[in-house]
Amino acid sequence: MSSVLFLKRIFTSKTYWLSVMAAILLLLCSIIYIDPLTGEKYTFVSLFNNATVKEALESGSISMSSIVLGYDTSYLWMFCPIIVGIPCVIVNKTERFVLFRTNKNKYLFSKYLSSLFSSGLIILLAYIVFGSLSMVVANENMWDEYFARKLMSVFCLGVISALPSMALSEFVHNKYLILCIPFVLNYFMYTFLGNIISYDMNKYINPGTYQILFLYDKDMVIPCSVILLILVVACGLLKKLLMERRCDCGQQ
Repeated sequence: MSSVLFLKRIFTSKTYWLSVMAAILLLLCSIIYIDPLTGEKYTFVSLFNNATVKEALESGSISMSSIVLGYDTSYLWMFCPIIVGIPCVIVNKTERFVLFRTNKNKYLFSKYLSSLFSSGLIILLAYIVFGSLSMVVANENMWDEYFARKLMSVFCLGVISALPSMALSEFVHNKYLILCIPFVLNYFMYTFLGNIISYDMNKYINPGTYQILFLYDKDMVIPCSVILLILVVACGLLKKLLMERRCDCGQQ
């Protein structure tokens, strides 16, 4: 019952759907073409008002399937932790009667897993819309095994990007800090982590890997999946430990 209650609260929130729209808008700003003569960059929306981009698409210089299935070329990678952290903020202020009506562990893990699922779903829905629009403008059917793998990958990206907010919410109750601290951490991991640790280690823990996780071979999929599972379980156990140590398990 708790999971249904939390999911209903999330999916009936206008803020949640605004987050989905924000992710879609960022994807529509993806760079799809760079003019080889001028070096000028063109985004997806340029297809609707720029003759140069239209000609490049018609001539085959732009492959929409490669753009959809490849690494993010917009700023979604940067703002992802803020966008997927919204469900955590939505369920953070939970009425005490919810806890009184259910088992404490059921309450905790229902809240946690509902937030993680809805976080991954934000990026998944955004890519479905972006992929569908790409199919329309390119007149190309991309609904195949590879697109399904891409959707699975971006769902995992949403989940792993939401974990810092989930963990932080147990220590901090300021919603702006819950969203902004993971944003800074994510930017650091994308920008500087590769210069600090070796590539062989960075490729398994960098969030960018999860954008195309299931498009890799098994040598990457299995260890990254195990790492993601360990992080999800560790974050859940941390939340349980901190709740057990509080005398009053309801939110203040």
